[in-house]
Parts: sequence; structure tokens; C-alpha cells
Amino acid sequence: MSEKDQQSFYEQAEKTNTKWYSYFLNKYTVVGIVFLVWMIFFDQNSVLIHQQLNKDIKALEDDKAYYQENLNEENEKLNNIKNNPAELERIAREKHFLKKPSEDLFIIQQEIIEKPDSTKNEK
Repeated sequence: MSEKDQQSFYEQAEKTNTKWYSYFLNKYTVVGIVFLVWMIFFDQNSVLIHQQLNKDIKALEDDKAYYQENLNEENEKLNNIKNNPAELERIAREKHFLKKPSEDLFIIQQEIIEKPDSTKNEK
């Protein structure tokens, strides 16, 4: 390459660098970038906060579906108790230890006895 070619190459590179810098150092571009960074990271309604809120909403919707399913099951049990006297008597006897006047009620509780560990005695 001759000196003239090298000089024109450097001048052309300098012109493209100047265009590049002038485009990104334009006051409107700088303000726009600062605005976007502010909105994404620092603002009260930032994108990061919205992502967290969307996760919370999803978790609450899952909880709502779970509790709705449990509510339906409990309503079925309640309707069964209201409409079936035998079921009402069964629950009264098993859970609340109620009895008829002519009956005696004996409550037997089992104690669980743990065996001593024989490996501890060998040491």
C-alpha cells in the first residue's frame, strides 16, 4: 500500500468513527437510552417489578384453584352429612365420641414403645 492509500484509508475510518460516535452521542439518543434504563430498572412500574407481580399473580391463581377444589370436596361432604343420618351418626361417634344413652363408651389409646437400639450398647 502506498502512503496515499493508507492516508485515505485512515480518513475513511475516521469518518465512519465520527458518524458512529455522533449518532450515539446525539443528545436525543443519550436521553432515550437513559429513559429506557430508568424505565427498565429504577421506575416504580419497572419491567422487573412487573415480572415479579406476574409471578405473584400466577401463584395466587394456583392457590385459588387449589382452594376452590377443596371447597367443592368439602361441600360434597357437608351435603352427604346433611342428607344421610347414618353418616352424621358415624361422624358423631368417631370424631366427637358421642354415644346413645343405653351404651357405654370405652376409649382405648395405644402407646408406641420404642425398642432401645442395640448398636449403641455395643460401643
